[in-house]
Amino acid sequence: MQDIIFNWIRGDDEAETLVFTEENGEPLDFTGSRFDCDIVPFGSTSEKIHLSTDNQGILISGNEVSLIIAHEQTENVTWKEARFDLQQTTPDGKIKTWCNGKVRLQHDITRRV
Repeated sequence: MQDIIFNWIRGDDEAETLVFTEENGEPLDFTGSRFDCDIVPFGSTSEKIHLSTDNQGILISGNEVSLIIAHEQTENVTWKEARFDLQQTTPDGKIKTWCNGKVRLQHDITRRV
């Protein structure tokens, strides 16, 4: 399982696309799968961000999984680092965690009023 670090800026729209292949380089096919990703700040769950194919926070295209983070999801958070993982649920109910890692959140200076 890969350990990934995302560097984001608080209050910005962010998008990360992960591409998954078999060991031989062939693309995986995620058709019909559900994906979930929880971003949980260290030491707290009160500012958790939940992304899913159900809430349009995760988009799937073949073997590409895109995490879509709207600026509203981070604009008022106080944390600077969080952990996450990405889980697939196949159409037949099997669960696979594909990757995990950290989100480092740089706090913005310019704030909308």
